[in-house]
Amino acid sequence: MCILHTSDLHLGSRLFSDNPSFRKVFHEAFKEIADIALTKSCNLVLVSGDLFDSNTLNRIDTETILRSVEVLRELKKHGVKVAVSPGNHDIHLDGEGVLDLLEKAELILKPGVRVGDLIEVKPLDVDDYTLLALPGLRNSSEVDFVNSRRVKIVGEARGRKIVMVHSIVDIGSLRVGDLVPRLSGEKSISLSTLDTLFPQTVYFALGHVHYPIPLEKTGVTRAAYPGAPVGYDLNDLLDSFFLKNKGIRRRVLLVDLEGETPRYEAVELSNTPDVGYVELPEKVDSATALSTLSNVMEKLKKPWRVVVVSVSRGVDSTVLARLRSAAERESAYAYIRVRGVEEAEPFTLTSLTQVSDLFESERKLLEQLLPRYGLKIPPDRVQELIDLVSRGVPVEEVIREILKAVDEVE
Repeated sequence: MCILHTSDLHLGSRLFSDNPSFRKVFHEAFKEIADIALTKSCNLVLVSGDLFDSNTLNRIDTETILRSVEVLRELKKHGVKVAVSPGNHDIHLDGEGVLDLLEKAELILKPGVRVGDLIEVKPLDVDDYTLLALPGLRNSSEVDFVNSRRVKIVGEARGRKIVMVHSIVDIGSLRVGDLVPRLSGEKSISLSTLDTLFPQTVYFALGHVHYPIPLEKTGVTRAAYPGAPVGYDLNDLLDSFFLKNKGIRRRVLLVDLEGETPRYEAVELSNTPDVGYVELPEKVDSATALSTLSNVMEKLKKPWRVVVVSVSRGVDSTVLARLRSAAERESAYAYIRVRGVEEAEPFTLTSLTQVSDLFESERKLLEQLLPRYGLKIPPDRVQELIDLVSRGVPVEEVIREILKAVDEVE
């Protein structure tokens, strides 16, 4: 049985939101993944969390929904099952999210999950396998549940177990924080702990970490991260740049579970940004900046050429505007990174007993406070902005999204 493993597609992401042409890369990556599944005669596609960047239809643009349904229908038409576990972006604790709607439309399979004092997971039998899902939660709270053994399997697992986990998992001696330094301070789960909670699991299909682990193109492993096909922020673009310098492109994994230990093969994607990087000095004129940008763009592969341009806060805004325009004329994208702007610290909670109660309480509080201060921004949009801060998104991106939210209600 051929299984394709992917995760963190973040369909509907606001990355490239100011360039409609480049936003299509998310759909094109999804379509390419489906084509790989069909070409390789895969029976099952595993999406280990964050298929979508948001959890409800009103937060996702119509085009993204329609195109996603189109891809899922094509896979179903050819008998390919798509199993999706909830990630911290697209989980909906009330069962009324976009994943729940796609499940009701019989376009995806979704192992059962309930979050309360415990995380309760319900096995889902698919052919000869039983799928279970450990969801991603806000502030990586699923780690606390797991490490305190507050996870319960409800029901019998009849087939060979595959557990889809959306969290930071250290795979034996492979510590995620060592491979991805920016995650070194994040709380994590050990694979041995997962083995205790989910005994006799054949394969742990991991998601949430956008960096592919292991990096080797083929091998044997009981747990793996395919990495994000595109990503959703500057960190992902920079990771794509550094991975390319190691000869690695964004990928999906083909997993063979027939042997004693699962074997995987990485299949590289072509519909993913080819990223270049340039750092401009504080004093730079337009001609020099444009020439530097052009030289970097020439080395990138079309159609998804992205150049991260690192500038100081003192660079003339006219220069930045010309860089963006020049890239757009060449069907490329210039992502401006401002040096010297500190990144936002992740928001953390000291305790969490009822995640669903927390989300609902937060919403009710916003419903009371927003009118009091004369703010017309919808509560769910404010919650979305809170999510950005809690994930440690760079502050310039948070500010950009706040300004967009204000523009939406004017």
